[in-house]
Amino acid sequence: SVLNPLLSQQRIAVLEPTIRRLCVELLAPLIGQGECDICEDFSSRLPVHVFAEWMRIPNDMAAPLRQAGRAFHVAVQSNIDSVVKETSLALYAMARELIALRKREPMDPQVDPTAALLAARHDGEALPEELIIGCVRQVLVVGIIAPTVLIGSIGVHLSRDQALQQQLRANPQLIPAALEEFLRLYTPYRGFARTANRDVHIHGCPIRAGEPIALNYASANRDAAVFERPDEFILNRPNISQSLAFGRGPHHCPGMALARLELTVALQELLARTSRIEVSGPITATRMPELGVLSVRMRFTPPAPKAGEPASPVWAG
Repeated sequence: SVLNPLLSQQRIAVLEPTIRRLCVELLAPLIGQGECDICEDFSSRLPVHVFAEWMRIPNDMAAPLRQAGRAFHVAVQSNIDSVVKETSLALYAMARELIALRKREPMDPQVDPTAALLAARHDGEALPEELIIGCVRQVLVVGIIAPTVLIGSIGVHLSRDQALQQQLRANPQLIPAALEEFLRLYTPYRGFARTANRDVHIHGCPIRAGEPIALNYASANRDAAVFERPDEFILNRPNISQSLAFGRGPHHCPGMALARLELTVALQELLARTSRIEVSGPITATRMPELGVLSVRMRFTPPAPKAGEPASPVWAG
């Protein structure tokens, strides 16, 4: 309830020029060198830059956040417990530092997430300090991992379907609809773990109290009873609104407007500044709870310059 107003589609829309600038700045050297790890060099960096802008993090704090956020993601995926703990504690320290800064230099709660949490009241009382710290720390990382793996998955898919790649490049107005289908096929979070608090039977399967359960709810997005040819990419699916990529009900993703804008602009700029993208190295997949590409090298072919036009066209949609 505190953060949702700051993540509304109307509030997020003002970030589009900034997100586009960040995409251009990150992509230009990568396309210039002709090849890169799209996850390591682009998709893991863009979300941290975007979140730093949305959270109004000063430049001197943004650089360490970018390093710690990426290191945390890699450590979690590589199952390096010591580094997970180290980077997690670093992110908590950054959250405390940002909260202390907002206390020293207050900002408008209507535009600043940290200030909004500090100004929030529950039954007339301020939120507990540790709750605010935990929330800020979670916000710092929650929007980093999903775009990283989804952009990697989209890159692999487009490499394998050059006809679709060229269709989207020639008709960029189709990109938002294509993104919804990519989200259905490659939902970044496949599920979460929970522990049963009582004995229960679900569809004939006994689950005892205290047993851990893996909830793979993202499999619903490939349910043949709901989606025709569920494992295929179908542009403009008539029932794409039934996708659970961002959850549903009270647990829907509050940052879905920001995610959609960030991913749409990234795909627009990537396709506008290339004539072909293709996988050029091995693909490393993520581990639970994400589902997607953790690392993949991709080759970029720049578009042929036209007479009177710059060599690297800028998206002007």
